[in-house]
Amino acid sequence: MINRHKTATWQRKPLAAGVSVAALISAVSFPAYAQEITQQQVAAADEQVEQSSGRLAKKKDIEEVVVTGSRLKRDTFSSVSPLQVIDAEGAKDVGLINPADILQSTGAAAGQQIDLTFSGFVLDNGPGATTVDLRGLGAGRTLVLLNGRRLAPAGVEGAPSAPDLSLVPSGLVQQYDLLLDGASSIYGSDAVAGVANMILKKDFDGLEINGFSTQPEHSNGEENTLTVTWGKNWDRGFIGFGLDYFNSDSVSFDDRPWTEGCEKHREIGLDGNIYQEERFYTETLGMETTGGCLATERLVGRVSVPSAGSIYYTPGSTNGGWPNFTETDRFGIGIDTDGDGIADTSYQDYSLNGTNQGYAHLFPDQERTNVMFYGEYTFDGDMNLTPYFETLYSKRETSIRGREGQLFPSVPANNPFNLCNPNGVNGVDCGLAYDELLTNPAFAEQVRARFGGTPADFGLLVGPIGPAASTPIVSVRGDRNITNVEIEQFRFVGGLRGDLPQMNIGTLNDWTFDTYWSFSKSEGDSSRPGIRGDRLNLSLATTIEDPNNPGQFICGADNNGDGIPDGTDGCVPVNMFAPSLYVPGGVGDFATQAERDFLFDTRDFKTEYYQSIFSAFFTGNLFELPAGNVIAGIGAEIRYDRIKSIPDDVARDGLLVSFFSDGGATGSKYTRELYGEVELPLLADKFLATELTANLSARYTKDQLYGSASTYSGKIAYRPVDSLLLRATVGTSYRAPNLRENFLQAQTGFNDVFDPCLIPDAALDPISGGYNPSLDTRSPEVLANCAAQGADPTTLSNNGFNTYSVEIARGGNQNLVEETSDSYTVGFSFEQPFFDEFDLTLGMTYYDIDIDNSIIEPTGQFLVNDCYNTTTISTFCGNIRRGDNGLIEYLDAGFINRDNETARGIDINLLWKQTITMFDLPFDVSIDARFNRLIERSITFTNDEGLEDYDNDVGEFGFAEWRSNTAFRVEYGDYRFTWAVRYVGSVEQQSEDIDAFSDVFDTDGTGFTSDTCVGVANGGTDCRDVGFADNYFKHDASFYYNGDVWTIGGGIRNVFDEAPPQVDGNEVFALNNTPIGVGYDLRGRTFFFELGRKF
Repeated sequence: MINRHKTATWQRKPLAAGVSVAALISAVSFPAYAQEITQQQVAAADEQVEQSSGRLAKKKDIEEVVVTGSRLKRDTFSSVSPLQVIDAEGAKDVGLINPADILQSTGAAAGQQIDLTFSGFVLDNGPGATTVDLRGLGAGRTLVLLNGRRLAPAGVEGAPSAPDLSLVPSGLVQQYDLLLDGASSIYGSDAVAGVANMILKKDFDGLEINGFSTQPEHSNGEENTLTVTWGKNWDRGFIGFGLDYFNSDSVSFDDRPWTEGCEKHREIGLDGNIYQEERFYTETLGMETTGGCLATERLVGRVSVPSAGSIYYTPGSTNGGWPNFTETDRFGIGIDTDGDGIADTSYQDYSLNGTNQGYAHLFPDQERTNVMFYGEYTFDGDMNLTPYFETLYSKRETSIRGREGQLFPSVPANNPFNLCNPNGVNGVDCGLAYDELLTNPAFAEQVRARFGGTPADFGLLVGPIGPAASTPIVSVRGDRNITNVEIEQFRFVGGLRGDLPQMNIGTLNDWTFDTYWSFSKSEGDSSRPGIRGDRLNLSLATTIEDPNNPGQFICGADNNGDGIPDGTDGCVPVNMFAPSLYVPGGVGDFATQAERDFLFDTRDFKTEYYQSIFSAFFTGNLFELPAGNVIAGIGAEIRYDRIKSIPDDVARDGLLVSFFSDGGATGSKYTRELYGEVELPLLADKFLATELTANLSARYTKDQLYGSASTYSGKIAYRPVDSLLLRATVGTSYRAPNLRENFLQAQTGFNDVFDPCLIPDAALDPISGGYNPSLDTRSPEVLANCAAQGADPTTLSNNGFNTYSVEIARGGNQNLVEETSDSYTVGFSFEQPFFDEFDLTLGMTYYDIDIDNSIIEPTGQFLVNDCYNTTTISTFCGNIRRGDNGLIEYLDAGFINRDNETARGIDINLLWKQTITMFDLPFDVSIDARFNRLIERSITFTNDEGLEDYDNDVGEFGFAEWRSNTAFRVEYGDYRFTWAVRYVGSVEQQSEDIDAFSDVFDTDGTGFTSDTCVGVANGGTDCRDVGFADNYFKHDASFYYNGDVWTIGGGIRNVFDEAPPQVDGNEVFALNNTPIGVGYDLRGRTFFFELGRKF
């Protein structure tokens, strides 16, 4: 439907669930949008964590291990907590190697995952960052660990708040553990939705070189990873070195069939057919067809002038009095002065939609280098003292190319180049120029035919107005569409662990300790070139003809007041009406290099994030019960976080034209914690009680800024028989506001907002443009609230364009309170004991996470709606600032505590394995299937009147009711064949947001206007926007040889080249009609190869 009358569905909610709203604010240009979320390979059933018989390194002679989800050492890999283990080597069977791809592909990852397709947006961690969001509750509520220890945030610009997965050495990861319940009592703050623990390889001896490469069938997007490891193991320790190098080539929009060309209309008719051809402007204004492209998307090559509105560059012709410029339509009539039945000009000829889209990045260029050095050594003695260390250096370089945006400065009336300055170089009186259009015989007859009189008859002639300001709207090559980012992170862990034989007193025994200090520091730099608004304004406001050199122009400050610029500030006269800038539907440039050199500057940012942690933990047996030893642990942790994110003046003050400003962030805090855990074996080897184990943990947290808080967890595992495990957990979590939420200075972006105080297009008189109250369908509350806030809803108009771009600011808030949450899980795991011919494990977990006082960044549209649609005065009205023209120019959408958020669902896991003999050869066959059924992902907002607004996103994009990953394998000796399927269930926008079926004339008065259908009454059909997607299946296949020396393999990702769904961008957050970050593959069929050798 036409977006002049409606705000996109995804903009209207308080926030996009699971995604920082800053990620949805465009920074004027839109380069690339959509990394794939693909099939994973998992090596275990959920509750009973078993090592795979495949390529996962086998563990032998294990005495005591620590499993993610507990800090206690035990002699089994079983976990009371809901835990998934992903084998990194097995993930390569489906073509995945990057940590972000692997983690974002899991069933537990819901909502909108931030991947490389978001590189052109204002992100929490800056351009090119990738994060993981478990349960759709946001990356800030997912704790990321590396080797069981907290991984520090990294990024650039603003205030990074989450670890950047692109900095993790993909080739050095052995496995990924996903703990899927609240775990604050075990791991501390942030573990609200769960924990992602990446465990690096250690068990290697000698030199190993591995290369992994992907080659898309469609153009560009090659990825290459080279991993070199060397290690030496001996009885008392090991030492290891790892080098991981990764590079990926960019993918442009035109490189993929689903994003090439332009953004299109996409509507479905009553007849079930899909319609895309633009009909609104062809039927109502007589314009040429657009091939389905949005006709009014980012129009350039025009000038906004008094009375007429926008006039379009038509060299050598005009239908008014503006040399080389032509008006498109007036009074709802497409101007046709040559009588050929087609309007003199059509919007499609001036739209950037498609013309400069093709070369913009869908996926950016990226290069990454990781170097890791680690080891440990155990000294002789009863204490087995073992010092250990880890060092990791990571560097990421990302280059992003977006689309050039619009440049639309206001040119003062007396500027000598101004089109509407009759005293200027090529200027005219724009009042008289407009009258020439109104008195044009052909157009006057069009008006007479429609309204029964000519413009002159209605008294619409303007007459001379003299010099008047005008606004050229153009696009300039290289303006604000290139971003270069470099991130470096250094991480060091040094620790000492050992035994405590002196603690063997009475019933106490087998006590050990582990203490370490970790240090992380990241440095990020970003640079973006663009046009300086202050320099452009200086030139436009001060340019005059040089009185000493007629025909030459000068500009700049006039400090001595003689009326002549001093010439000391390097000002260069800029001609915003030079023909080189007016490329219909394309990108132009300034007439001279001197103008570019004067106007262009770089927007530079430097961000440092520092984190240090001291941790000490003691664990051992307290006493023995009949069922076994009672294991306990106690520990303490001190964490210090500091951010120093410093913009240059261009970034801080928003000096690039119409580009977001960013004040950065500076702040720090200490967090001190005490915690304890105990595991009690209550029953063992009894009738109907093979095992009954309870696990209890608690943590006390003292935050420097927020006082103290306590969290707890209780878990119980009951095994009535060996084959059946019943499990339940309950716990609380705590998340204090992070440094971003506390210390982020004003960071702005631009987004479209629907303004209810503007007169609706339908209530404007087509001739006079005046307000007709009888046609106004707005509620009395809206009219009253607009008037109360100084925005007269009966006079304020934007010519029917009531949705327009507004600057929206985000900022930290030190008055926030902590988030608290409750988490519950209930589940079982059953291993069939009846048949020896095959193994079958079935597991299921029900989860429920409930968060109170959740910290949100409200959308700009939410602030507007809450202010003007309420029956009382909203507290958010003070966050809205209007300009002198009455339009909203600034929205303050900083962090607030407001909502309750809930995530509920069921994880189902099935693992079947059997050895089948064919041709007298034994083949190991397995099926590993994982399903997630989402029951609830809701946000409950309570307004100032105490009224609750409940929004459940289940069944919407990113929150499909069902998702699954299934892998079928056949193994013979060192050979393995894999076929995997990823499934995303059908989705649709919320029912209340679905448009009514209508036509381009809104014949039935639905309040919606179709873009593509002329209606049943006119021999066609009625249509509405496509805001849904059918079931989605993606298939992957591979064949591997994994020998003692060589590893050779390859396969195909997305075997059938399954395309992502196509939607209307007015309903679903999408790039060129393609939803991003919600589970669909945007790379297409891709071949991958791996070659490795051990020396």
